[in-house]
Amino acid sequence: MKGLIRNNFYAMESNLTISFILAAALAFTPLFIKNATIYPMIISIQVFLFVANTGASLRADEASKWNKFELTLPIKRSAMIGAKYVTFVIWMLFGFLMGVCTTVCIYLSGQRLDFSTILWGYEYGVALSMISIALMYPIILKIGAEKNELVLILSAFAAIGSMCLVALALSSVTGGMNLRHPMVGLASIALSMALFALSFLASLHVHRNKEF
Repeated sequence: MKGLIRNNFYAMESNLTISFILAAALAFTPLFIKNATIYPMIISIQVFLFVANTGASLRADEASKWNKFELTLPIKRSAMIGAKYVTFVIWMLFGFLMGVCTTVCIYLSGQRLDFSTILWGYEYGVALSMISIALMYPIILKIGAEKNELVLILSAFAAIGSMCLVALALSSVTGGMNLRHPMVGLASIALSMALFALSFLASLHVHRNKEF
């Protein structure tokens, strides 16, 4: 599986470099814009920037014919799909690290660190990323990567809608529809993890029945 994960990184080397540059630029924002309300959004965007490369990764596999070649390897299809999902998690960890850089810049700017605000940024970013991937990857695997940008946008909107539904469902105990409430964040994370696991099973089913 290590080789498969390494190949995912080779295929996305240029895109990941761009993601790192954009995420690093966002990390320095607190040094120039001292507005605590935007920091959670910055962190969530930093996490999402890396997983937004999912469609490009599949398009690179199709262009290089890798998706056909890997079928000839003595590797189970579950390992092939598993390597993709492990790669997605690693990309999200990169976003986490860039979020830490943002937190450091907030501290260096002399502002007070609000743990709940920072935590909400991570929760929103992880939930957005995991739900988007969970919806996007099986679809792109099924229909091909030609329309990956459209699928990414629709998946992101669906992810935001899912979190709004979670906030609505918990509104009776959170004092109204409050996306920033810790309970909403935890519930969104739990939902995203469940969808992520189901997505793996769906992707494995699609891969086993797909004509390459």
